[in-house]
Amino acid sequence: MYRLIIFSFIFTLLISCKKDVIIPPVITDPVEQPDTTQLIDYNKDIAIANWNIEWFGDGSMFKGNLNDQETNAGKILKYLNADLYGLCEIVDTARLGRMVRNSLGDEFRYNVSNYPTFSNAQKLAFVYNRNIFRNVKTRPFMGLSAAAYNYFAQRFPYLLTADVVVNGSRNTISFFLIHAKANADADSYNRRLNGAIELKDSLDLYYGGKNFMMLGDFNDHLNGSILSGKNSPYISFINDANYDAVTLPLNTTGNQSTINFNNSVIDQQIISKNMAGWYIGGSAQIRTDVTNVVPDYRTRNTSDHYPVSSMYRVK
Repeated sequence: MYRLIIFSFIFTLLISCKKDVIIPPVITDPVEQPDTTQLIDYNKDIAIANWNIEWFGDGSMFKGNLNDQETNAGKILKYLNADLYGLCEIVDTARLGRMVRNSLGDEFRYNVSNYPTFSNAQKLAFVYNRNIFRNVKTRPFMGLSAAAYNYFAQRFPYLLTADVVVNGSRNTISFFLIHAKANADADSYNRRLNGAIELKDSLDLYYGGKNFMMLGDFNDHLNGSILSGKNSPYISFINDANYDAVTLPLNTTGNQSTINFNNSVIDQQIISKNMAGWYIGGSAQIRTDVTNVVPDYRTRNTSDHYPVSSMYRVK
């Protein structure tokens, strides 16, 4: 017993001192939310949006007023009128829940990733219309990979799989929400590149021939890179006919998906070939029009990113 205590102490000390030790967190079983009764059957095109809400609810990191951020973000979610939202940088999950309930009402539900597990961690979250997205299951993707834990800065891609019930049809679709490693240095670029390679290998192996979308803060371009002289770290997706990067046309001079960086689009959406037939051509947008509901948005009173959205006619 004494030896066990000494070993535990030494192990803990080593872990606390050696900052480059990377240990994946304990991964829980998938979270499941089955159909509920008396659901509405919709006939409509569905909208998918992703948005990095800068340090949402973290008073130590977000420089604005947290109550204003919550109010403004709620107005924007309602204005976007999406059926599924993929959100990045959620810190205060209780505040997120209140915002969803107050802004979107009982028709919407949300799920938040359970990692990273440290205090004030930036988490990923899905918010979705429960009438359209049924039998919802969420879990980390590649969650047992220590390499992916490093490549994605401890933020494993967050997977939501659901039966999408709309227009008289039921189709299973998976959504992979990403918040890639930030910054324009060589190490960060290589982590994004290696993360993209491992992600694509996993998707090709387990999701080939299925309906799925990657969305979120990719922290890089699809037509080049934020690191000068480099190809996009996601070039393997761009060059594969089994994928359709619907936001690639937005990655052009004059567009920006963040407030502070001109000519830089880092918030992206990529769909599988199987979903391409549902995509409404040209519908992918960087939603700079959120200033219609928050006129002083560019003062960063809500986020330093703009949402991105696209439309689908699921049959």
